Amino acid sequence: MQNNFQDISQTRKTTQAEKSDRMRKEILLAAICCLHEFGYHRASIKKITEKTRFSQGALQHHFPTKEDLMVFVLQRLLSKSVRLTLEWLNEINEDKSRISELTIKWWTNQANSPEYLTMMEILVAARTEDTLRRRIKPTFDNFARVTDDRILAIFDSKKISQSTARTLISASRHIMTGLITADGLFMKEEEKQAYIEHWAVFLQQLFERKMQEHV
Repeated sequence: MQNNFQDISQTRKTTQAEKSDRMRKEILLAAICCLHEFGYHRASIKKITEKTRFSQGALQHHFPTKEDLMVFVLQRLLSKSVRLTLEWLNEINEDKSRISELTIKWWTNQANSPEYLTMMEILVAARTEDTLRRRIKPTFDNFARVTDDRILAIFDSKKISQSTARTLISASRHIMTGLITADGLFMKEEEKQAYIEHWAVFLQQLFERKMQEHV
């Protein structure tokens, strides 16, 4: 009898955990939608709640403040971004002749997306919101460290110095971030795509030239 009660209790805990996980996923999608549509400062808890099946009280049971929710959103999105970026880098490592092709692929499938723009909204807001910045900094620093270390590992330091590799990493990140924030304000989608394609070709040519210099 005792084992039966334990089984029932465990089942209830599992069901509750699954329900909570589903709720968090729905809240995450609603937050991404609102941040993409309204921007950080206009994406209120009320507006985010309206895009879910839950009450505002239920949402705030999980995330008492907007800042709590934004930290959760950024952590989830950065975790996904790390996974996708490492997959992309592994493809480059297997065939460096595809740097140009895979850079365009990364832009199309990851950077130029509502999720990435959502991350930019939160990061820009953190520039002036001290508490938010302090809370997300460890997560963002870890993201940068993991991805940058993997990129540096791909390049042979005898052929491309780490300082050059770091410069290319930083330049690529800032170019894409700048194009993302333009988002229809200053250039059309096809113009952004053209910039990325030119940059991707430049990276490929630079890499190949460096390889030839050390043959």
